[in-house]
Amino acid sequence: MEYDKGFYQNNFFRLERYRVSADKHSESEREENEAIVKIVVPAANAKGRIGKSFIAENQQENKKFISLTATANGRGTVDALDSALRKILEPIYPFIKDVRLIRYGVTNTTAKKGTAAEVEVFILASNAEGKLYFSEVSSYSVIEASFFALSNIYNRYFRDEYENKRRGGKC
Repeated sequence: MEYDKGFYQNNFFRLERYRVSADKHSESEREENEAIVKIVVPAANAKGRIGKSFIAENQQENKKFISLTATANGRGTVDALDSALRKILEPIYPFIKDVRLIRYGVTNTTAKKGTAAEVEVFILASNAEGKLYFSEVSSYSVIEASFFALSNIYNRYFRDEYENKRRGGKC
């Protein structure tokens, strides 16, 4: 089976939008980080598994999909983004709870451009059985690269769960 972007968007989730913020009120206070994530999932996957508080106000006309939104805080903007995404995905796809991020790294791929440089985000993750996956995504935005690297990791675990289910295994 071919697993392209459309497969994941139609069977797992797709991004509608996200927003992250970092507030620092004084040097002595800790930075506050918050993320808001809005994704679209197949309505059949979410039915009976997601609380009404996650259902977005403005829904698409197509009843096959449902828009969900969540807000979360984190120890940094990327942690907040991951926490918000997991808040929505874990009730629908319980296997996400077993995904552990082992390594997260950012590298400057165009050093001569300073703060306008393109970066590459690398994520290594494992599940409860120790199976490893990695993702590398490049962008001029660390946040964007991080979101799509996280999405790639979750998509790969979803693909394995989907295939396992098709073969008659447990999910």
